[in-house]
Amino acid sequence: MNVAGKTAIVTGASRGIGKQIAIELGRRGANVVVAARTVVPHRRLAGTIGETVDAVQAVGGKALGVQTDLRDPVQVRALVDRTLEQFGSVSVLVNNAADTSRIAMRRPFLDTNREDWLSQFETNLHGPFSLIQAVLPSMVSAHEGVIVNVSSGAADLVPVSRGSDDSDGGRLGDRYAYAASKAALNRLGNALAAEFYAAGIAVMMVCPGSTQTELVELMLKAGTTEGSAGPIDVPVKTVLHMITCDQPMQYSGQFFHSAQFAHEQRLL
Repeated sequence: MNVAGKTAIVTGASRGIGKQIAIELGRRGANVVVAARTVVPHRRLAGTIGETVDAVQAVGGKALGVQTDLRDPVQVRALVDRTLEQFGSVSVLVNNAADTSRIAMRRPFLDTNREDWLSQFETNLHGPFSLIQAVLPSMVSAHEGVIVNVSSGAADLVPVSRGSDDSDGGRLGDRYAYAASKAALNRLGNALAAEFYAAGIAVMMVCPGSTQTELVELMLKAGTTEGSAGPIDVPVKTVLHMITCDQPMQYSGQFFHSAQFAHEQRLL
């Protein structure tokens, strides 16, 4: 899809992967709607909606910032209404926002709090569900659209060693909700891809892997996560390729790990 002059909504775009995707779409001439919660700078995490809007405009794109909490369907509807009022249509939706506030915790399943469980589903699944429903009429009318759901490797099914409590599938703590909500998002996207294939709307799911975002860097410094993080351009280039390639429909309904995809497509 040639995104020049077309409109893209990117959630979670005040920082990290969402911000970089928004900037790159703007660089290609898109109208970019920057949706996130952060208007006032966070005391520890850099990035605001306004800063991303400025960055998109600096590379030649048009930008609109809309403060949005995906847990609130009224705010989701208002986000789409403002987008349509400003730009007339929506061609691209990147569901990047996620509730990662408890992702570093490691507590047994029996200690998982139901309120936290529901909060993760509100942001990671119900918000994208409402947003997809709101933008689809515009895409169906144009017989064109791309929806990218940013997922997670936590959604993967993994081998479990009998009697082990420290395998990849065990001791997720509050990540049970994160993993389950992302797995549900994958299946939702897969089902939507089938229903709207004839309408020319591509829906794909991308796992960015551990990525050098502001949040991950903060977690590494605080010792709340381990290992290393990969460069942010890997998931960004993966998502941009899926949106801007000649045939986005070839990827519709599928789940991709960005590192593998970027390597296979020689994007780096």
